[in-house]
Amino acid sequence: MAVTFPEEKKKHWSRGRLLLIVLLLLPYLLYLGFIIQDDVGPIDFETILRIGSDFREGQQVYGENSYYPLPYVMIFSFVQSLPRAMAMALWLGLPVLLALLVSGFRPYVLLFAPTISHFFGGQTSIFGLLGFWGYRKNMDESNKIGGVWLALTLLKPQLGLVPVAYASWRWLQYFREHRRLPDQLFTFAGSLGLLYVPSFIFNPGWPAEWLSVPRPVFERALSGLVPRLLLQVFPSNSPAYWLVWLGITLALLVLIWRFKGDGRPLDILVLWGFVVSPLVHDYDLLQIIPILTLPILEWAAILLSIPGLWTILFQYTNDAAWVTFTILAPGILAVYIVKNNSKLRGRLRGLLDRRWG
Repeated sequence: MAVTFPEEKKKHWSRGRLLLIVLLLLPYLLYLGFIIQDDVGPIDFETILRIGSDFREGQQVYGENSYYPLPYVMIFSFVQSLPRAMAMALWLGLPVLLALLVSGFRPYVLLFAPTISHFFGGQTSIFGLLGFWGYRKNMDESNKIGGVWLALTLLKPQLGLVPVAYASWRWLQYFREHRRLPDQLFTFAGSLGLLYVPSFIFNPGWPAEWLSVPRPVFERALSGLVPRLLLQVFPSNSPAYWLVWLGITLALLVLIWRFKGDGRPLDILVLWGFVVSPLVHDYDLLQIIPILTLPILEWAAILLSIPGLWTILFQYTNDAAWVTFTILAPGILAVYIVKNNSKLRGRLRGLLDRRWG
């Protein structure tokens, strides 16, 4: 049985909404047409094609700018085998359409900065988005399809850490109550096997090769507010950096759990993960879209995207400017908690009345 969210309003089509979506899609379509005509894709898209080509030719796929598990590399290989125009259209355009689908065809998603950065970069977070969306709708432990969706998040492991940890906690509670493992766990394990086992046929030792070239912690690749700020104080290779990061990460978890109110635990944990994770890029924030189910959250996402849009349009090559994306997760998390905690809202109203009354 799919999980329903009573606070989520039904999405109604209108001519106005359809027109707005078409207008907002125009810049995407124009850019896509431009790069197809010039036959020059975004640099990360070209990197993906290079990785796919290396795999097809039996060359080493792990090195600089190649940080993906082999199952994803095999997807790159398939994309690389397509005609270039088709590869560009599918790889850049399909995630935008799927983001629209996941949002219920809400126009805001086309103004959400991670959607735009994902598109212009030709990036790789779409399975994390789809997996989280599908699992969120099918969380019940007896729901087998939820396990299939959850396995998708682990194609890009950093986007599956929080959802899988949360699901594991639910499965443990189910086992304690029913004294048997839930069906969802088995479909998750089976689906994960289907995704990962074939890669060992091609290269049994790929996990060691993959882990031997971890992505470095540096400004451009950090959209988590906590690790990004700590990078201004400590070098990322120092023990102090990681000790302070761990302390802040745990303290923040305790704090938000205390004030979560009626918020859904999975949503809160995913947002917390994006605040503290040293592994997420700007485009990985695409995974937040399924959480944005209320108008106030949609507006928060749009307003918090404005600095990120400025970075994309005017400071794309400035690594330091991408700090603008670090405000998205904490800002949306704050709005989410206030919206779902009536006592906290009352306290805030009291403070405002005393200050401005």
